[in-house]
Amino acid sequence: MNHRSSLYRMLLKWLLGPLILILLISSILAYVFSLKAAMNVYDLGLLDNALDLSKQIEIHQGQMTINLPLAAQQMLQENNDDHVTYAAWDDKGQVFSGNSELFRMGVLPVEGNHLFQDVVLNGEENRAVFLRGKTGTNNYYIAVAQTLYGRNRLTDGIFASILLPEVFLALVSIAVILFGVRFALSPVKLLRNEIISRSSVDLRPIEEATAPAELFPIVHGINELLENLAASFASHRRFIADAAHQLRTPLASLSSQIEVGLETPPEDVSKLLRDLLKTTQRTTHLANQLLSLARLEHTEQSMLEVATVDLESLFQEVSADFVTLAARKSVELEFRLQPARVWGSPLMLREMLANLLDNAVRYTPAGGRVLVGLQILENQVVLSVEDNGPGVPEAELEKLGTPFHRLPSEQPEGCGLGLAIVREISRLHDAQVSFHPGLDGTGLKAVVSFEKRMR
Repeated sequence: MNHRSSLYRMLLKWLLGPLILILLISSILAYVFSLKAAMNVYDLGLLDNALDLSKQIEIHQGQMTINLPLAAQQMLQENNDDHVTYAAWDDKGQVFSGNSELFRMGVLPVEGNHLFQDVVLNGEENRAVFLRGKTGTNNYYIAVAQTLYGRNRLTDGIFASILLPEVFLALVSIAVILFGVRFALSPVKLLRNEIISRSSVDLRPIEEATAPAELFPIVHGINELLENLAASFASHRRFIADAAHQLRTPLASLSSQIEVGLETPPEDVSKLLRDLLKTTQRTTHLANQLLSLARLEHTEQSMLEVATVDLESLFQEVSADFVTLAARKSVELEFRLQPARVWGSPLMLREMLANLLDNAVRYTPAGGRVLVGLQILENQVVLSVEDNGPGVPEAELEKLGTPFHRLPSEQPEGCGLGLAIVREISRLHDAQVSFHPGLDGTGLKAVVSFEKRMR
């Protein structure tokens, strides 16, 4: 199953993920700080108790004792829900007050006069302080231990007081992020709805003024695509209309000739068949040209099967097809070819050369001359075909190569598509096409310039 990536989910992932991670880390740190704060409070309480006990130490008959009232002992032993245990002993290890079990756990401070230590008494965890002191010339040691219930409650209270506001802020932040991401992506949804709600023929541009800066390049690119599609569809419609008009004339002529021949059978059947053949050939030529032009107009460079093409050899191959036509019209074909190679489609370049030669030979009168040239100039391969036919008025040179554009003086069999095909094939090969006066300043010269590229 194909799971498409979602921009909405991606934004939530990168916004909520770090937020949740920060919340977890913050919770751990809050608990550590809470535990540290509670421990400091209870440690100070233990130290105060130990110091209070040290103030009660007296020496009686050479022995140290603690004169602790009964009420004070009860208060010391019961501190809220916690149980407090203490012990006091001298340098000889003789416990003179309290629980002797604490003496056996005694860890004397190496530096300073007190040390805090976690101990286990009667199977319960306790926090203890060990204090070293001196009265007169005698050293004494006091240990006070307390269970952890109160400290744990304090830790939980501090932790809750820190965590609850964080959780509240996190929930508010998550809600804001969910709403903010959905709101921020609403222009994307609007753009999607704008596109899918259109029909296949609605190529109006999308409003760019209200698009966010991040979506503007996308909207602008879509509008450029719509503009190109509109131009392409308009060109396609014009092409269909022109093609229909061009095909209607020879087909109507062919139909009329056949009808006349059926109603009034001619004495010279051969002449009728020749006329029918001529009209059929013209229609076939027109149909082939239309198909070629339609195919070329919907072809891009990336679709071409390209290779290194030897234009000299290709010209020689293509010209063989026009030698008979030129000889029938008494047109002289002259070639001035230099070895030259270009990178392109052999099939399309062959078709381009065939159209150039066909156009030149077809419109050159009997006794005329057609000159084919191929030369290398600097970084260009220049191909030219020129004749000394009737030529083209200078004002019409720029219009040559436009589909179905024909001059009033052209021969009736022309369809105005040969040079249009030449232009399209040149476009696909990044070549430049230009038209100039031909031989003796009277004919037409077509020049195609290719960039000389080594592959």
